[in-house]
Amino acid sequence: IALWMLFTTPEGTEPMLGRSVGLFFLVLLAGYLYITYRWANQGGDILVEDNGEGEVLRGLTRCWLMVISGLALIIVGARVLVPAASEIAVRLGVPDDVIAATMVAFGTSLPELMTAIAAVRKGHPEITVGNIVGADVLNVLFVIGAAAAAVPLAIPENFFYFHFPAMLFILFSFRVFISMNGTGVFRRWQGVWLLGVYAIYVILQYALNVGSAHAV
Repeated sequence: IALWMLFTTPEGTEPMLGRSVGLFFLVLLAGYLYITYRWANQGGDILVEDNGEGEVLRGLTRCWLMVISGLALIIVGARVLVPAASEIAVRLGVPDDVIAATMVAFGTSLPELMTAIAAVRKGHPEITVGNIVGADVLNVLFVIGAAAAAVPLAIPENFFYFHFPAMLFILFSFRVFISMNGTGVFRRWQGVWLLGVYAIYVILQYALNVGSAHAV
């Protein structure tokens, strides 16, 4: 879709994600959730066998309370952290793209980070990958889809020449790592590689001043 918009948008006009694209994303999300549900049902017997070996399960009511409380704290934390960090960055004259890729992205990614750390410590690393991939899919299909379906979204030109190639490079790195890891385990050097790619991505945004810097 991004490449199609790049080559079909008339010169001199700003590319837009229209309502039709937003609705298309929401349809893709519905299909993704349905396929995920089918896969979860197919793996239900395995989960029952794993949980049947004397494992003590918390009461359903307590689990629901913990989930709701955790979501409430996430919402409160995001409403405090993201606006405050963004305001600091704007006052320092940091470009908008850098704010989005660092302050805002960090604030919205903290829940995934904490969930990942907790899952690894509890011996369930598979939750980490599922959580991150699921969050990325929801961000693209649900957040962008719902927003575009409500109001058409303008796409800055630098998305096609900087952000989009960066995303493709990261996806390519993931594909290579999956091919290399026959045991299904990500290695430490691969995590360091991904952190390094992100650091370079942020530094290049600031050094090249990709996007418009608005000092307050």
